[in-house]
Amino acid sequence: MSKMKKNLWRHVLQLGVIAVIAGFILKVFVGGGPANVEAYCPFGGLQSLVTYLNSNTLACSMSMVQIMMGVTLAIGVILFSKLFCGYLCPLGTVTEWMAVLRKKMKININISTGSVVDKILRAIKYILLFWIFYMTISSSELFCKNFDPYYAIATGFKGELTAWMASISIVCLFLGNLFINMFWCKYICPLGALSNVFKFTLTFLGLLILSLILGRFGLPMQWYWLLGASCVIGYIFEIVYHKSKVFPLLHITRDDEKCTHCGLCSKKCPHQIDVANLKVVKDIDCTLCGECMGTCNKNALQINRKPAFRWLPAILVVVLFFVGLWMGTHWELPTIDERWGDPAKLEHLESFERDGMRTVKCYGSSKAFAARMKNVPGVYGVTTYVNRFAVVVYYNPDETSKEKVENAMFTPVKRKLNTPPAEMEQLKVITLGVEKLFDKMDVTFLGNIIREKEGFYGIQTEYDCPVKVKLFMDINKPIDKKELSSIIETREFEMQVHGGGIKKVECDYELVNISNQVDTIGRQEFLEMMFPATNSRFQIALKKYGEDAATAVYEMPYPGLDKPLVQRQVPYLGSFLSTQDGVMGFATALNGDTPVIRITYVKDVLDDDKIWEILQTPKWKIHYTNGTTKEIDATLTFKTPGKTVE
Repeated sequence: MSKMKKNLWRHVLQLGVIAVIAGFILKVFVGGGPANVEAYCPFGGLQSLVTYLNSNTLACSMSMVQIMMGVTLAIGVILFSKLFCGYLCPLGTVTEWMAVLRKKMKININISTGSVVDKILRAIKYILLFWIFYMTISSSELFCKNFDPYYAIATGFKGELTAWMASISIVCLFLGNLFINMFWCKYICPLGALSNVFKFTLTFLGLLILSLILGRFGLPMQWYWLLGASCVIGYIFEIVYHKSKVFPLLHITRDDEKCTHCGLCSKKCPHQIDVANLKVVKDIDCTLCGECMGTCNKNALQINRKPAFRWLPAILVVVLFFVGLWMGTHWELPTIDERWGDPAKLEHLESFERDGMRTVKCYGSSKAFAARMKNVPGVYGVTTYVNRFAVVVYYNPDETSKEKVENAMFTPVKRKLNTPPAEMEQLKVITLGVEKLFDKMDVTFLGNIIREKEGFYGIQTEYDCPVKVKLFMDINKPIDKKELSSIIETREFEMQVHGGGIKKVECDYELVNISNQVDTIGRQEFLEMMFPATNSRFQIALKKYGEDAATAVYEMPYPGLDKPLVQRQVPYLGSFLSTQDGVMGFATALNGDTPVIRITYVKDVLDDDKIWEILQTPKWKIHYTNGTTKEIDATLTFKTPGKTVE
């Protein structure tokens, strides 16, 4: 404990980060679902920033807070040192703890700094750095999530990762560090490689200036050449010089007059830097962690020869964190920012912003929204901000209007909330005007609120200002304006999420008006209107067997088929069935109150038993619209066999 007190604030910061991550993991195990473990990830922020500079797009789920954390990390490394590595990085902390365990287990595999093996292994992190940035910039998605051991552990392996990659990384983190001192930080960590590149600040700036000059002369340097050159030069400088030149500006300094040459500082250094024989520590591995100063009883070690700077690194870490947090909450970058069409028309566009677009939540959905808007006459661009679910649409006022564009953006929704009792022959239909209910995801949220209330059976939306909402309710239930207002204007509710767990959803819908007109609809008509029926005929089978082939229909009941989570899997089932010999078509429908799946098949090829056997297949072969084929785990399970009905 006395040793910890000598470098107290560093250990407080390290343990604080580990405690937060432990909270993430605990949340996963108690059924809360994966936490947002990337919220303050500086490495992901830097990847996103470079992606944005290259293609005006942000990686999915990246926020300005993460980007600003990346910017402050870069500034911190350039001006001060690798403070993030020494004070906040959870993988760095685990690496140090593994070194303690290694000593207790008396495992002594030493790779000398500057040896051939050391130089070869140091290349790995630069290769990973290039690979990660290349893949991220090419796809606008954070590739590092595939194998980041921190991300895998903190999400309980429930994140967007590749299991075998993540497993290898975890083995490298724990077993590598168990046998070789600081194995992860020295040889594997791509952020460590990037930090080293930042330490060679003048060289890195020289490369940037060179690329700009070449661009001026019509010889633009592609981003991957600049990235590759930075990685190669960073690696060469690391193994040849193994120390920075001008930057960073802070260094551990040793007072030779006070020093007793006991060597404790060198032994205490996590990276085994020979501090005892250096007057100024400029070693590339130094993180300014202060462990050497903490073990010196003669105050011979200081930062820039100033005793007052003893706690400066810990203070700078906290300051940089809050500066990054402040900048991230006050600045904003779009996820995509696109224009299209005749350049002459782009000079006279008007724009409007629509918030509450919850379905525009990542890079992929932003691109899908842009593709949809390209088909709207008079629209020539979109900008999306996924972290606040907002879009900006650019349109030509001579060709269209804001109202027409909003109408094209709007997706009408109809959804059954509950099944009316069999004895209820008719339902009452009332019409409401609701603000801030523009996105179809909001209709899902509002539907989840309403379905918990007695006497409500369905919801339907139509475009209007405010949005027109039809509620289908018990014919005998009175229209209570106070009750409707309290339901619509619920500010927070809990919703069960796919895979287990509960999610709290915040809402801000406003009930504007209630129409005096009251309509009615028959029970069966309501059920059929609300059911999301599908009907597909498979062209390959039609060509093979012909229109005149003797066919029959296999009908199988599937309760819950109309639920949104199940409906998302129906296209996969259809794609799978289209690959099965003898299947001519596929449909979903209502048989009375019961949802059913209907499979049209060739009698000479299939029968009930063979179709049931097909439906029990654990793996489905799926054809995607881009022409690719993939085998996936069956997304639906079937427990009750059907039978041929005609």
